[in-house]
Amino acid sequence: MILSMAGQAWLFLSTLMVGAAIGLFYDVFRIFRKTARHSTLAVQLEDLLFWVAATGLTFYYMLHRNYGEIRVFAVVGVGIGLTLYLATISRLVVKIFVEIINYIKKVVAVAVKIILIPLKLVLSWLRPPIAKVYAAAHKQGMRAKRFCKQKARKTAREWGIMRKKV
Repeated sequence: MILSMAGQAWLFLSTLMVGAAIGLFYDVFRIFRKTARHSTLAVQLEDLLFWVAATGLTFYYMLHRNYGEIRVFAVVGVGIGLTLYLATISRLVVKIFVEIINYIKKVVAVAVKIILIPLKLVLSWLRPPIAKVYAAAHKQGMRAKRFCKQKARKTAREWGIMRKKV
C-alpha cells in the first residue's frame, strides 16, 4: 500500500516511539538485574525473553501500522528511537528506579524487624521452658536408647542359646 509523505512521516515518528518503548522495556530488565541477584543462566534467559518480545512487538507494529510491509526507514526509526532513548534518559530512569526499589527494600526490612519484635519477645519468654522440656525429652530418649540396646543384647543372647539347643 502506498503511503503519503505525511503518512510516512507519522510512521517514522511512531517507529521512533516503538524503539524508545523497547529501550524502556530493556531498562525494566536492567533494573531487575541490579536489584536482585541473577545467575548467568538467568541473565541469558532474560536476554532471550527480551529479544523475542522486542522482535514480536516490532513485527506486530509493522504488521498493523505498516500493513505488513517492511520499510527500511521504519526499521531505521526503531533503531534510532532505541539508540536515542538509551543515550539520553535510560541511565537516569535506571538510577531512579533502582534507588526507589532499594529504598522500598530497606523500608520493608525495617517493617519486618518491627513486626517480629513481639514474636522474638514471646520466644525469649518461652525459650527456658522449651529448653527444659527438650532436655527432659532428650534424657528420656537416651534412657530409651540404652533400654533398647540392652533388650537387643538380651534377645540376641537368648536367640543364640535357642539356636544352640535346636
